Amino acid sequence: MYDISKSKVVMVGFNYMEASKLQLIKRGLELLYSTAAGTCPGDRAFGLDQTFESHPINIAENLFATEVIEKTEYYYPEVEIEDITFQASENGELVPTMVIVPADGGIDESDEEDDEEEADED
Repeated sequence: MYDISKSKVVMVGFNYMEASKLQLIKRGLELLYSTAAGTCPGDRAFGLDQTFESHPINIAENLFATEVIEKTEYYYPEVEIEDITFQASENGELVPTMVIVPADGGIDESDEEDDEEEADED
């Protein structure tokens, strides 16, 4: 019903001068979204609960969106989900696209504060 392996993570509104940090976050989010909850030995909560797949499409989309939002807030508080959309693939599976934005007080502001503190020390 859903093809999470083809899901897309779109990151909007970030400071792309910090590309390495963004790549780490994007890679981590893609791993979080493609892992089934309960399969990571070090953290059984890591990943998405797959029970939404047994529900009708409109309910499954809401359960999936709720799970993605909650897990993203928990594991990556520096970002937040702005939008989740679904498109049907050629074989009829729904492919989610998550639009990620910096959270209030997220990546860019903390980096600026660190730079200011270093400048004050000099």
